[in-house]
Amino acid sequence: MIDLSKVKALVIAPHPDDEVFGCGGLIHRIKREGGKVYVMYMTVGTTTDFSAKGKSTAEERIDEIKDVVNYLNIDGYDIALAGDRYHLKLDAAPQKELIHAIERGSKLALTSIKPDVVVTTSNQDYNQDHRAVFEATVTALRPASLRQKPFQPILCTYELPYHAWNTSEALSSPTLYIKLDESDLSAKIEALQLYRSQLKEPDSPLSIHGVKTLANYRGLQCGVTAAEAFCLRRLAII
Repeated sequence: MIDLSKVKALVIAPHPDDEVFGCGGLIHRIKREGGKVYVMYMTVGTTTDFSAKGKSTAEERIDEIKDVVNYLNIDGYDIALAGDRYHLKLDAAPQKELIHAIERGSKLALTSIKPDVVVTTSNQDYNQDHRAVFEATVTALRPASLRQKPFQPILCTYELPYHAWNTSEALSSPTLYIKLDESDLSAKIEALQLYRSQLKEPDSPLSIHGVKTLANYRGLQCGVTAAEAFCLRRLAII
């Protein structure tokens, strides 16, 4: 069993709201049990989307980040590549820039906070930013001498409610489940509601209904009421 009271987790979110949709329950559970959680947002920008308003501005989303960080009592956050230069274009960014931000370029870089758990997006996600961030994260976590670089024994990828739409069967077969109690799931829902610009109608996967349905489904798969599911990419017992 992993003692979450001793965990220092770094969650890497390509965009604000990914961290809550993907692992908001885990974030709450780690904090509830006494561990530490940091969130690195790769980009924040003005986004045109399929919503009633049709877009959300960078300013709106930054305000939402602050509300979520305060609500979940997150220990620190950073926006690695702020502005519209790479927003929704991380696949066009030099991988070197993404890797550098994760390794040592951000105030929450691996060399700065030395997390023992890193949670990021999947390489099977249809979103181009998410795939680019996954690849950069894997490179940034490459092993090296412990005298030169901290080692992160756990790397896993979170799922998002729309992952049923993908080109791989891997996403339908999680390798790690995190039980969520009532307070964890409730906190995840409350945090999502703080991302006012991003929530969709109830018939969308990116809705409160979609999140609850997925949590209950993942709970059924591991014998509990609700859970979040992950793909374990590295587990080192050292």
